[in-house]
Amino acid sequence: MKRAIGNLLVTMLSVLLLSGCAGNASPEDTLKVGLLPNEEVLPLYVAEQEDLFEKQGVKIKIVNFQSAAERDAALQAGAVDGVEGDLLAVALIRQGGTPVKAVSLAMGATPAEGRFAMLAAPGTDIEAEGLKGKKLAISKNTIIEYVADQMLLAKGIEPGEVQKVYIAKMPLRVENLLQGQVEAAVLPDPLASYAELKGAKVLVDDTKLSENISQSVFFFSDDAIKNKKASIEKFLHAYDQGAKAVTDKPENYRDLFKEKIQIPVELQETYPVPSFSSLQLPSKEDTQRVIDWLKSNKLLTEPYTYEDLVTDKCLL
Repeated sequence: MKRAIGNLLVTMLSVLLLSGCAGNASPEDTLKVGLLPNEEVLPLYVAEQEDLFEKQGVKIKIVNFQSAAERDAALQAGAVDGVEGDLLAVALIRQGGTPVKAVSLAMGATPAEGRFAMLAAPGTDIEAEGLKGKKLAISKNTIIEYVADQMLLAKGIEPGEVQKVYIAKMPLRVENLLQGQVEAAVLPDPLASYAELKGAKVLVDDTKLSENISQSVFFFSDDAIKNKKASIEKFLHAYDQGAKAVTDKPENYRDLFKEKIQIPVELQETYPVPSFSSLQLPSKEDTQRVIDWLKSNKLLTEPYTYEDLVTDKCLL
């Protein structure tokens, strides 16, 4: 009898301890964030190096991915709480059945941040207006195609007037451009700068357009926003501090930049370490432009509004 009571007490104590641990660890334990090796995530590595997450009192696990497809699959599977990506991904993942929302811009508060370029192949005597009927290498149904269409429209060309060649892997797209297998391609920096170094000619630079056509965002599952809101707030605050540090003294972080971000070897000592604006929400105008493009390309059937895709609950 005593043994039975003893066993019961041990069991009850174990349950209490486990439930206590779950209460402390579950909602606000470790925030898992998925990243691609893009320049806009540099402040996260600065925050990690400078112990800014620790100072904020938040545990962050950075999960690295090599493709947007892998990143999105992990978010949909619940393997990460949130990711760095773009507003197109927010809308499409939400429509696919995984409720997510953008909580802040990562880069792109101004047109000067986060450069995309449309480039002509080396030796090609062509201007942007001459792209009608020519081959333009992009990736299908992505931020690249969205940016490409905005660039074409800015130059008075309907997107249907060019021959879109879909090359998802960016290194292969660069190779096709440099070998002249396509007349032009759209690339993000630093690959755009690399192609330019190798002789490609910039036809359109989105940092010089009047409208801000490209932004990257942090977006999290609705579940994480509900249950890990405090951790997301602290994560964003640490990111903002890291962004300020690298903006104030960019060369202090060049080695970290070279280590964590994919930069072609030829550019590692000269490519500028990026600067960042203070954290802010995507604008309604920029978000609506993305929604309208997705609808016009029959990629979005849900009648999403700005509030469906963006939340102000986590940005202090």
